[in-house]
Amino acid sequence: METGDQKLGAEYALIERIARAAQSIAPPSMEAGLVVGIGDDSAVLRVGQRHLLWTADMLIEGVHFRLDWTDAYALGWKSLAVNLSDIAAMGGTPLASLLMLSLPPERTGEWLDEFIRGFLECARAYSTALIGGDTNRAASAEGPTVIDVSVLGVIEGLPVRRQGGRPGDWLLVTGSLGGPRAGLMRLLNHDRSDTEALQAHFMPCPRLHEGKFLRQHGAHAMMDLSDGLASDLLKLTHASQCGAQVLRAQLPVHAAALRWCRETGEDPALFALAGGEDYELLLAAPPQIAQTLLEECPHQTGTPLTHIGYLTESEEILLQDELGNLTPLFVEGWSHF
Repeated sequence: METGDQKLGAEYALIERIARAAQSIAPPSMEAGLVVGIGDDSAVLRVGQRHLLWTADMLIEGVHFRLDWTDAYALGWKSLAVNLSDIAAMGGTPLASLLMLSLPPERTGEWLDEFIRGFLECARAYSTALIGGDTNRAASAEGPTVIDVSVLGVIEGLPVRRQGGRPGDWLLVTGSLGGPRAGLMRLLNHDRSDTEALQAHFMPCPRLHEGKFLRQHGAHAMMDLSDGLASDLLKLTHASQCGAQVLRAQLPVHAAALRWCRETGEDPALFALAGGEDYELLLAAPPQIAQTLLEECPHQTGTPLTHIGYLTESEEILLQDELGNLTPLFVEGWSHF
């Protein structure tokens, strides 16, 4: 039988190992101000009466992106957007960013100008200053290009964490699922016919307004969906020490994912569950609060919110079909290791 850590995968185990090592050297002054450390969407530091959020993400050519697929502008936008999604998951507001680049010489001219234009367009859209960073030459003329971004945010009050879920909470998700994966599948099949799918894949929109609204109105637990709903739900239930029951018929499948599944014969619900880079928000809230959120979130933020299941006392994650039958949910999603 797999342990919880084994189900979460090698990447989770690696992060846990680093976290244990880091705890052994944390100075007392840091421990006093550290509210959330390694393992959540953002670190949280208490500074006076405020809480600062600090997150970072690295994008590596050949692992996270291909330059024969994406243009520099879209890559610049996405490099910042994925970090802002972590701030959204805590219910915070971004303040500033640092940008670190490792580039081959051929990408220091027009390509870099377009990358920075995309990065700054995203920064402008979400009121995030670019205040510094670092640049280095890539290991060879062929690359790889490496993009490392760090974002600092702020929150009034306490952040929403992954560990706050309780049995009986409703599971809700913003927006729709599977669109970015549909874009990826199109690209893998040399098909650029679905511009909506490609847009979803290349230029995610972090749910910052939604994250603040959901935090302020009673979400118990929240995280962003970067690795796919099935995989990320496992992280939330593990942190909250409970299980989940997912309602298959209520999963909000993206229109581009539905088109892809009609063409290929794939199951839309399973396709959406195993997607990645949705950058929607998954949250848990008590039933009465959840019902209010379902009504108010679309009006206040313009983004739909869908009830997709429940947290349970069991440690299992189960998928309920239209007839009420329950089957274990096979966890499939993105992992680096």
